[in-house]
Amino acid sequence: MAAKKFLDKPFRPMAIIGCFYLITIALLNFFTDFSYEQSVMPYSKVVSCCSQAVAFVLCVLTFCFYNNHYFYYAGLEVLILSNLYTGRIYTALFLTAILFVLLLLENQLVSKIRLGIYLVLELVKLIFVVPYGAKCFFEYAGITLFSLCTIGCINLLFRHAYSRKDNDSINLENYKFSERQKDCIKEIVVNNTTIKALAINHSVSESAIKKDLLHIYSVLGISGKADLKALFIGYNFDY
Repeated sequence: MAAKKFLDKPFRPMAIIGCFYLITIALLNFFTDFSYEQSVMPYSKVVSCCSQAVAFVLCVLTFCFYNNHYFYYAGLEVLILSNLYTGRIYTALFLTAILFVLLLLENQLVSKIRLGIYLVLELVKLIFVVPYGAKCFFEYAGITLFSLCTIGCINLLFRHAYSRKDNDSINLENYKFSERQKDCIKEIVVNNTTIKALAINHSVSESAIKKDLLHIYSVLGISGKADLKALFIGYNFDY
């Protein structure tokens, strides 16, 4: 019961993991010759250490005030800016992706003000990459745009499917699907079964399964497997 209550507050375990990560990096830098520094900027070591300390404090605050997620967002932003300053471009990209996923999941970018702040911070990050040359600048800008657009599209895709699920109270019995088509839906949603495997299981050609899926997508008003999985998340397949 205690474990369930703890996991019901996901930002608490995230804060603990963040603290362990920051402590590990600090110990590696202090007790070994291990170094992340690739910076062409002055005082990079000081900036790195200070940012890790600030991020650690923000993780502790996140644990204590788990309902205020802005502490965690701020910690990620501090680490991203620090990593860009010290030349760790790919670490910064990874953290940017995590931050963007969290913001989308919590609908934090719906407000024009919050979206504006986020875009301003992204522009600041691009400025931090400038000293590392045109190659790094365009690489960072390109990968960031690609990642954010991909994550954003996936988010819109699942939101569309969830919206249909909430509004229509999806029920397979309301549709005139054949038993094979129902089984295809179940296998794809529950086991992520491939078209080839479905064809073998039902002793038909792959083209027959593809026709079944196109019919399913058309009837449900969706465009593919991702929509189908999202539409039937939590559905009780009792056959």
